[in-house]
Amino acid sequence: MRMCMQDKMCGIPEAEVDRVGYQLKVLDRMFKKTMEAGMRKNGYDNMTMMNGWIIGYLINHENDTIYQKDLEKKFKVGKSSLSGTLKIMEEKGFIERKSVPGNARVKQVVLTDKAREYHYNMEQGRQELEEQVTKGLSDEEIEQFRQVVKKMQSNVAEYLEQLKIEKE
Repeated sequence: MRMCMQDKMCGIPEAEVDRVGYQLKVLDRMFKKTMEAGMRKNGYDNMTMMNGWIIGYLINHENDTIYQKDLEKKFKVGKSSLSGTLKIMEEKGFIERKSVPGNARVKQVVLTDKAREYHYNMEQGRQELEEQVTKGLSDEEIEQFRQVVKKMQSNVAEYLEQLKIEKE
């Protein structure tokens, strides 16, 4: 699997390769490709990472009533983007969207047995990838990474808010 990971291989300037954003982008791309390859290996050719995350979230919150707007907030995606994703998942038989009595615009998102089977089959692959990604890292390094990523997410969220204010 040849990816644009090494400085000279892709003609990307070294200063760019050293940027945190670039490193995160490369890692994200590698992670997605690996997960999607695992999905194809298990017969889920048309599934995406987002589909898997949504199913996982719904599995972990099966005793809760989850609406489409809850998923928008959780995954930080727009209404139309998530609506398109859910439409495809519904067509594939992984979820059902049910109208709420009294407000047809509000949609409850419900898992199907097919989604539960998918989640069960993919859990082993996720665990293997997690082990591979963290191979050679101490528990302290993993925890430090998590803390750094949380700080970065907070910084980016703060910056986004500043940009919204400046835009208005």
